[in-house]
Amino acid sequence: MLGITACKPLTDVTMRPDGQPTNNNGQLTVDDEPDEPDEPEPDEPEIDEDDGSFSALFGPPAANAAAAINSPYGALYNLTDNIFIYGKRVDDRIFPSGTVKLLTALVVYNSLPHDFIFEVDDEIEMISRGSGVAGLVKGQRVGMEGMLTALLIPVGNDAAYTISVNTARALSGSPYATNHEMNDYFLRLMNEYAENLGAENSNFSNPDGFHAADNYSTVRDLTIIAAATAMNPLITAITGKIEHEVRFDSGGTSSWSNSNTFLTLEGWDIRGLRTGYTDESAFSAQILAYIDSKMFIAAVSGSPTAAAREQDIIRLLQMARDGYDSSVITVFENDA
Repeated sequence: MLGITACKPLTDVTMRPDGQPTNNNGQLTVDDEPDEPDEPEPDEPEIDEDDGSFSALFGPPAANAAAAINSPYGALYNLTDNIFIYGKRVDDRIFPSGTVKLLTALVVYNSLPHDFIFEVDDEIEMISRGSGVAGLVKGQRVGMEGMLTALLIPVGNDAAYTISVNTARALSGSPYATNHEMNDYFLRLMNEYAENLGAENSNFSNPDGFHAADNYSTVRDLTIIAAATAMNPLITAITGKIEHEVRFDSGGTSSWSNSNTFLTLEGWDIRGLRTGYTDESAFSAQILAYIDSKMFIAAVSGSPTAAAREQDIIRLLQMARDGYDSSVITVFENDA
């Protein structure tokens, strides 16, 4: 379990009338244009780009934040202090891929009794061709923790639809509705939940993040959702484990390896959350890390390769490790 219950409520992040985010204590402001970097003194030594630290690579965060990552979209969020530190095109529309599963997990966990038993049926056939699956089969009965594990660890799109249909049937009082009608019901719950968190520029049209033209979000919205997820001890604990074994209530077990390779990243205390990929979204991640007694979420989207995604996540985490001046207006690059 993570010691993050003392964090300020995520709902402290609100929108100003002009559409820009702020928080209730006034710490977070947004400037569409990055500050001009200071000109170096003539005798200033040349920067060593192999140093590896944020300061050496990019200079002061508030001066050169736009240069911090190569991915087209990204953010760094201080979960402990409830403030965005860095953002790059955070409000541009993106395809969210598998990080949508964090929202699916939040909705079901907060909608059903925690001893609820899911019954796997033909809703698992609703997955799109090419989906990652947990290997669920009809007739299995799975508890809440087991189903969340199947959703979050082996990229289980079959688990996403089992959650969607079972949750909707339990809440809607419509036992004879079709699976597609129940999925539509769950999607309404997802979108309402996201909007209530403050993720107001998204539309989720499936529970698994598989590509669809009308399934979109922004880095800011996905990071807000990830921050809410990080305050859920069970979901965070699941995303933070490298290996999982689940025993089904109907008998039998399954073992899964976590697809989030950041958990084994050397030199960093990574606590979990998700990675994602589709051809349209490219490589994305929402990574929870513990740095100097504080929790941070590093987020990127649109990375061309897994290696580029890893490099940019490390750069964001290094920014947090090097420190920053929270009194300085954070640079948010949001060019089209």
